[in-house]
Amino acid sequence: MVDNLALCAACLADLPYPENACQRCGVELGATPPAHCYCGRCLLEPPSFDRCIPVFRYEFPIRELIAHFKFQAGFAEGRTLAHLLATRAEGYFDTLGRPQRLLPVPLHPSRLRERGFNQSVELARIIGRHCGIAVDVTSCRRARATPSQKGLSAEKRAINLRHAFTLDGDCADGILQHVAIVDDVVTTMTTVDTLARLLRRAGIARIDVLCLARVSLSERR
Repeated sequence: MVDNLALCAACLADLPYPENACQRCGVELGATPPAHCYCGRCLLEPPSFDRCIPVFRYEFPIRELIAHFKFQAGFAEGRTLAHLLATRAEGYFDTLGRPQRLLPVPLHPSRLRERGFNQSVELARIIGRHCGIAVDVTSCRRARATPSQKGLSAEKRAINLRHAFTLDGDCADGILQHVAIVDDVVTTMTTVDTLARLLRRAGIARIDVLCLARVSLSERR
């Protein structure tokens, strides 16, 4: 076992890690990335956040582990995945500085009642304990219930999330300068970019995104 994660070293090494991820959005660039290490989309229209830091590609078995955690309350899988994300985040923050707050992507109260927990909050709590960073679950709220983003195009996702989030507290008061959004999966970036745009307007200078998995361009087709 590796660091009490219920994974042997061989299994850990065999998980689908991104190959040469884009230095902005975290999407995989493949075996022969451009010298600048950015994807074409980020060069033409960079997202509102500074860096997305995924641990894995969104494919087997990570895809199934996340689904079990998220939809079947698989907390054992969730804890293992969260510790791996925390380790990845710690290495990144040791180089570029720790955020003042971790901001889990919020669920609307109706979705929270239905699911019973917010998977992003569960991830953020473990990252927060591991890295010594406060988790803020009150400053960012889901202002309206939106249909599931699953299966929607990037354009429809953006329409779906219009006016979906509001900011309160420290996030809205210009007190914070560096935060990290926490989510389970980043697909088209619409959710985290919508939230990052709000945070940027509130005067937050640096915004990172921590996620378990980043969906590759080929997976979206």
